[in-house]
Amino acid sequence: MKITRRLLLQCSAAMAGCLAFTGASTNGGFLDWLQGVLGKGVASSSSSMAASSAPAASSQAASSAPSLPAYDADPLTGQAKSGNGRIIAVMVNNICNSARQNARPQRGLSSASIVIESRVEGSISRLCALYSNVDAIPEVGPLRSGRDQFLQLVMPWKALYYHDGESIFCTQYINQWNYSGLNIGGKSYFNTPTHPHVAHRDPRDGVVAYEHTEFTSGPEIRQAAQNAGIGLTYDYDTTFFPFTDYRTGEIELLEGCQAARSVTVRHSAKYQSAFSYSAADKVYRMQMYSARTGAFENAVDELNGQQLVFENLLVCFAPIAAYAGDSGDVQEVQYIAGGPAYLFTRGRVRVCQWSKQAPDLPLEVTDNGQPVTFNRGRTYLAIVDEDEEGYFTFNA
Repeated sequence: MKITRRLLLQCSAAMAGCLAFTGASTNGGFLDWLQGVLGKGVASSSSSMAASSAPAASSQAASSAPSLPAYDADPLTGQAKSGNGRIIAVMVNNICNSARQNARPQRGLSSASIVIESRVEGSISRLCALYSNVDAIPEVGPLRSGRDQFLQLVMPWKALYYHDGESIFCTQYINQWNYSGLNIGGKSYFNTPTHPHVAHRDPRDGVVAYEHTEFTSGPEIRQAAQNAGIGLTYDYDTTFFPFTDYRTGEIELLEGCQAARSVTVRHSAKYQSAFSYSAADKVYRMQMYSARTGAFENAVDELNGQQLVFENLLVCFAPIAAYAGDSGDVQEVQYIAGGPAYLFTRGRVRVCQWSKQAPDLPLEVTDNGQPVTFNRGRTYLAIVDEDEEGYFTFNA
């Protein structure tokens, strides 16, 4: 049988078609050999014929692949959404200076999807617990007054901001940004409309001071919202952080990043939060320093005795100082400055940057200009004075 150029062309086309149908590459040895024998024109012809066969095979594969449902994630955890509840942000006391000046152990924090901690006056830090649905809120507290550094973080999400009282600076933001319609428990500075909160007292055996005995709950928050005419449903089409996709089971392992199984965040000498990574549970377990005992203690939910755990820790450093003038040492966070951030997940740390361009824009976390992905689950978010960065530690 005489091997002609036409025959080789026919054979090469048939081989290319077979390779395309089976998913093998046509860019390897066969075409290289053929090109050496017959020149570039033959390889080009073979590649063209293979390409013409590929769409049919690709189409067949695509039609057999299952299509994903529309992405519809819980705005605070990235898990599949279970409802259309409005985000509820509750201010929680964190004082722990003595047996009488003591808010710990708090209640309801193990049910929160995000817990935010930042310094509020002098050395004292405060917590803000975020829930994606009012029905997910058990008894929570002790309830405390609002501060604008927390308000600014939840404002972009049209969250219901729930507290008992607020600083004049917090009211100033509410007035300027027209947020009184979603603010419950505020003050009437600047003739700002107010909506009373609903709560109850637990004397806690009479040991702690009265100001640390106020609690609220999902039903009470619902009642306060109803009294104020505030709707508790909201259809979120994005999430607080960019999360891994629950539909595919994607996991962010931070491969190539430094191991970080223990983390200590210092807000002041007396208010520090420490975390240790549990490889078995894939979570960070929380402790808090107690000035009352002079030691770190497990941060537990008084309702169930469970230690607080988080899939993600995000630590953001920012300029923080007392507001100018006679401010009572109320602290101001300079969000517009942005700064360094550290994301801890799956026992590793990713060094990145955070930014927040305006009070009504969300906090963003990037690495070389690209959004940083969080693992699905609960997140501890710390906004820390840049002067405390030297005390910030993490170790393998």
